[in-house]
Amino acid sequence: MTNPRRALMLVVILGVTVALPAQTKPGEDALRGVKSKADLETIVAELRSGELKGPQALFEAAPRGPYRVYTSYIDNRKGLADIHTTDDEIFVVLSGSAQCTLGGDIPGKKLEGRDYHGPQVVGGVTRPVAAGDIVSAPRGTAHQMDPGSGHVLYVVIKIFGQP
Repeated sequence: MTNPRRALMLVVILGVTVALPAQTKPGEDALRGVKSKADLETIVAELRSGELKGPQALFEAAPRGPYRVYTSYIDNRKGLADIHTTDDEIFVVLSGSAQCTLGGDIPGKKLEGRDYHGPQVVGGVTRPVAAGDIVSAPRGTAHQMDPGSGHVLYVVIKIFGQP
């Protein structure tokens, strides 16, 4: 026969063993959740109307967690050219379209924090992207979006690297 105390102790130990790895670090609760299509459509409408400006955080831990998820909206202009020295980025295009340039370099780039910025990527590969497309820009890769006279809205998944 099984000793009831031993069985209870085993259940408690197993429960603690399973629960401990699932616990989050302080601030990481902000990385959990769901953003519905309706939530994203509201953000799109508010960005397009000018009611909202700049990147809109979707999931972001404070202090800085292992990644950040936010929107980027570019309308009637070329986006800033970037090179991230430690971070990787993945873009998921939600609406609009753009010419996306990856690779090459940014002449006259300026270091701001751990990223280089400038007006234009030169020498990269440019191809069209539209709603439903996914773009990967690993650290060290120059990248830029240009929607021309239209717009592009995309979700950015930024995976933070070590400095």
